[in-house]
Amino acid sequence: MSTTELSESSEQAARKALEAEHAAVWLYGLATAFTEEPKVRSEVDEAAATHREHRDRARRLLRAAGAAPPSAEPAYRPPKAVTDQNSALRALLAAEQDCSVGWLAVLERSESRQLSELALTCLTEAATRATRWRLRLGIEPSAPAFPGRE
Repeated sequence: MSTTELSESSEQAARKALEAEHAAVWLYGLATAFTEEPKVRSEVDEAAATHREHRDRARRLLRAAGAAPPSAEPAYRPPKAVTDQNSALRALLAAEQDCSVGWLAVLERSESRQLSELALTCLTEAATRATRWRLRLGIEPSAPAFPGRE
């Protein structure tokens, strides 16, 4: 298998992880309307930029493998209504957990070094951001033992 080819299971996992990235980008956009503290807003903006970068890298890898990357939906439904900063952070926590699950699945199925490296980076960063949101929300434990298996 060449470095640009993906097995069916690897491609399917990458497509699901990309779908989670699309949702995260959208949810971070929504959260900006509810972030009141400048430090939180800065963290939200930084995370949104990182998710856009991960989304774009995943798209490029899928295209290089000859696969059509999934498109973003026009909108996504947060797990619960977003009405203030705390509910926005809870939605972002859910998005980070979804990304962790998606990228762990890619890591477990990928034969491509490039895709595995991307998956490891994305999983690590999503788990770190999820921990940040749990700490800010006072959720214990703040970090799960096995990110992506929540």
